[in-house]
Amino acid sequence: MRVIALANQKGGCGKTTTAVNLAAALSRMGKKVLLVDNDPQGHASLALGFTERDFTLSTYDLYLTSDILVEDARVEAGPRLHLVPAGVELSAVEQRLAGVDGRENRLRENLLRSDLDYDLIIIDCPPTVGLLTFNALLASGEVVVPVDASRFSLQAVTKLQETLDLLRDRCGHDLVSRVVMSNVDMRSRYARGVREELIETLGDRLFETLIHPTVRIREAADRGVPIQDHDAQSRAARDFAELAKEVVGMDVDLAVPALDHWMTLLHGPEITPEGVRFVAEFPRADDVCLTGSFNDWSARGTPLFRREDGRWECLLPMNSGEHEYRYIVDGTWQPDPHNDEATVNEFGGSNSLVAVP
Repeated sequence: MRVIALANQKGGCGKTTTAVNLAAALSRMGKKVLLVDNDPQGHASLALGFTERDFTLSTYDLYLTSDILVEDARVEAGPRLHLVPAGVELSAVEQRLAGVDGRENRLRENLLRSDLDYDLIIIDCPPTVGLLTFNALLASGEVVVPVDASRFSLQAVTKLQETLDLLRDRCGHDLVSRVVMSNVDMRSRYARGVREELIETLGDRLFETLIHPTVRIREAADRGVPIQDHDAQSRAARDFAELAKEVVGMDVDLAVPALDHWMTLLHGPEITPEGVRFVAEFPRADDVCLTGSFNDWSARGTPLFRREDGRWECLLPMNSGEHEYRYIVDGTWQPDPHNDEATVNEFGGSNSLVAVP
């Protein structure tokens, strides 16, 4: 399953238009698609014909209510196309989660808990780099950046790349980014110059497909339907069909385990026939070891090795029963940050738990 965020901190660049019509075009190719409206303006929801009176659960509930999952909040927006709608209440999420640990991972954790059977998840982000956008980026393996033909768009691409670099350096989360030019009239010499500059700067990170300007897109949004349903023969419908083909065609090159590699991290150790596999993410650590009741809380611990993807792993044969454990990260003892199962220890801290059947 591929998870793609549509992001650009500059407004008016066709981000929501691209998210909605790309999702619809992918569904018309036979792909099962989920579109998550992650923007308090709710424009993706409106573009598919949903107003706030048409739904009771929304993206807001995915952030703030642990027992509300995607399958509870989604609505059917077309054949093979589901939508998690959003409304103005989503703007309160940042304030509600202020100071809450792990608030930047709320969306990713909800996607992991949900029963998802999609080929692609498209997340439409607000035109800001705040908590909602960080949640979307951390839940995604890819990000598509729509830009128009302006110097402000070029600057926005640079700023977003700085954000992606920050996520890679501080969170160990690396996204594959691509740029698509939207609402671009290539008869303009200026637009051609901007595209040439993007090609020189981005190379193959720039989509070949262009989304041309047409009033049909606005008409479709006003009717609350994708462009394919409004005028399947329009230039815009053909553009988004070509963009969808490009996205699907990149499956081999861009298939990123956006959620799969977090399964172990968020649910603790994995029980296998060969033993218990411990996987942890400590991107700045030089040395990681495992200690616990199974090795008499050895101060030296059992060493983990660093994998090619930067995560630490060890496979340890363990007897059946419940075991307490901690990681020793560069000499500092700490519980497993990826495992919610824990117990209070004699020092007032917590030890992580793993139960071997």
